Amino acid sequence: MTELETRKFKKILLARQSELEGLIRNREAATIETSADALDQIQHAVERELALETLARESNFLRETRSALHRIQTGIFGVCLDCEEDIRAKRLVAVPWAARCIACQERADRDGETPDDMIEPLLVDAA
Repeated sequence: MTELETRKFKKILLARQSELEGLIRNREAATIETSADALDQIQHAVERELALETLARESNFLRETRSALHRIQTGIFGVCLDCEEDIRAKRLVAVPWAARCIACQERADRDGETPDDMIEPLLVDAA
């Protein structure tokens, strides 16, 4: 991968990181609201659950993005963490935070592995 391509991906990932950090900061929807009405309580609980699921998903996206930025910093961006082969450019264009090539990702999906199963020091600092 050329230096120019790496800078392009870094710019994309930094923008994504900034966007996700902004979304995660807004946690008002996850606050617990009390109400005397049972239907309102149920509605608030459902809304809170959806907000927490969204927060968890965005936090995971942020972890993946920070991990990709860490791989850029360490010079291993674009290399599959499992087989150590280059990740195809088409895949990186579609999913710049991809840590695995398509074959290894499909295997990981079949085996039920998650990004948290990958040991990377950045996960400690992630959201």
